Formats: sequence, C-alpha cells, structure tokens
Amino acid sequence: MKIIISFIFCLLVNTLQAEDLGNYLTEKYGYQKFNLLDNDQEYHAPYLIGKVNNNKVYILFDTGSNGVSIFNSSVKQLKLKEDNSLNHSKNMTGQSSINHSVILKQIKIGNIILKNVKAKITNQPKKKQYPTIVIGTNFLKKYNAIFNFSNNNIYLSTRQITPKDHYLIGQKLQANDYLLINLTKLLSQHQVIPIAFNKNSPVNCLLDTGTSDFTVSDDYTKSIGLKTTSKKTIKATDGTLTVANTSIASLTLNPLNTFYQKRLQLLNLKATSANIGSLSKFLGVVCVLGFKELKDTKSIYDFSAARLYIQSDL
Repeated sequence: MKIIISFIFCLLVNTLQAEDLGNYLTEKYGYQKFNLLDNDQEYHAPYLIGKVNNNKVYILFDTGSNGVSIFNSSVKQLKLKEDNSLNHSKNMTGQSSINHSVILKQIKIGNIILKNVKAKITNQPKKKQYPTIVIGTNFLKKYNAIFNFSNNNIYLSTRQITPKDHYLIGQKLQANDYLLINLTKLLSQHQVIPIAFNKNSPVNCLLDTGTSDFTVSDDYTKSIGLKTTSKKTIKATDGTLTVANTSIASLTLNPLNTFYQKRLQLLNLKATSANIGSLSKFLGVVCVLGFKELKDTKSIYDFSAARLYIQSDL
C-alpha cells in the first residue's frame, strides 16, 4: 500500500511540475503548447498533427536534420509535383543519394504558418495513415522549441526569446530538482551530449529526436567489447542499415559531472549497434541518443539554448 501511495505521489508531483512549467512558458513568453502524439507504435518519435496545403499531416520534429523533408509516399498522398532541382546528400552510413524536392505552398502548425517551403523527398520504410513531413533544426531554432518529454508536449514561440530568458527558464527548472546538462552546439546546428559507457571514458553522442532508440557505432561497440546478437539489414529513412542488438550495463548521461552534480545513469540499457561510422567523421560522435531515452528520463530539452534538463531522482 505504501508503494502505491508513493508512486501516486511521485506521479502527481511530476504532473504539477509539468503544468507549472507550461503555464510559465505560455504566460510569460507567449509559447504555444502542442500535444505530441503518444500512440505511434511503429516508430517512436515526436509527432503531432498539422496541415500541409489544408490536408492533415503528421509532423515529425527531428533534431537530427536541418531543413524540411517529406516522405516519398506522402508526395503521392498530397498529389504534389516534383520540381526539377536535384541535390546530393549522405546518410549516417555514408551512402550517397540524389534528392528530389517539392514545394509545399503552406505548412500550418497552430498559428504558425510557413509558405512556399522547399522540402527534400526521402524514403519511408512504412506508409502511415496521414502524409508525413519532417521538420528540422532551422525551424526549431527559429521558434525557440522546448520539448517536455515528462508530459509529451512541445512549446513553440514566435517571440524573440533572449539568452537571459532561457537562463531564467533553466533557473525555474533547477529550482524544481532538475539537473542541467549543457550540450555542444555544432556549426551544422546538430547538438552533442557527452556520455560514458559502463566505466569507459566519455564520448560524444548526437542528440536526435528523430531516432527512436539508442544507436551505437558498430566500430565503437567492438572497441569497448560489447557483445552483439541478431545481426540483420533493415530499410531506414535515407538508406539501409546493418544492425544488431546489444546491451549496456550503465550509461552515464553527465560523466563530466559539472559542478559536482549527482551522476545520472541509465542501467541495463538495450541498444542497437549499426554501421554509422560516417557520423564520427562528419560530427565527431560514436552514438545517437534518441527519443526513447529522452522520454524514459522525462527530460526537458531547451533546443535553442542547447540545454537538457533531467530530474535528479532518475
């Protein structure tokens, strides 16, 4: 009975803290609150329902990409016409591809309206109920995105939010027992978090809301002696991946222990080992921390400020 009461109390505290943050952001900084979908069993990621050219679409917020993309099946669903321009890109495995694009006349997310947006066409492993577009870091930075994974919300603001404002938001969170992890912001606008596997030295990991599960470079997996099972090749958004299952005894999220913080650890973590070595070359990372870990830790991610907040009682 005591365990049940304790669980209900913790749940109530988390809910009140989430509501308190939401009210603070909307009242003081004019943020709009959007509920992220919580029922996508096929691919765990931060989706919401928006509109493209007045048609309902899934919108995926992806900190691992820059501009706007649209899945190839969605082009057909929305009856869009490809333009004649082409560009080349490389995926996380280093595979090159030629990208076609389309012009989206209007994207609507709440009262935010984007017009005449060029969207790169990418592959989609499985067609969904609604067309899907992927919105990356350019948008998230412009609209001061804050993800609250404790209650599955994203907050967007059309106002100018200053560094001081982000600092004050952080002070409020830290007063509610959240620990701050400062991220490294790259010139590409990607953001990196230092982490430590088991008792190994810290390494850099890409923070990517568009990736569902924790993914580790197969080269790094071998270098620290992690065992892998069930190796196979799968279709990914922008190519194919060779993957295998692995597990990690402990993953420390703040190994640098800034200001003598309590160490935040995930224990007995299941992960995917994959051929993502090209990320080391281009971004200097050996792994990708994804949506599942952010949600499991009930993190609050202030993207524009490159700050991650996690409750100290993790």
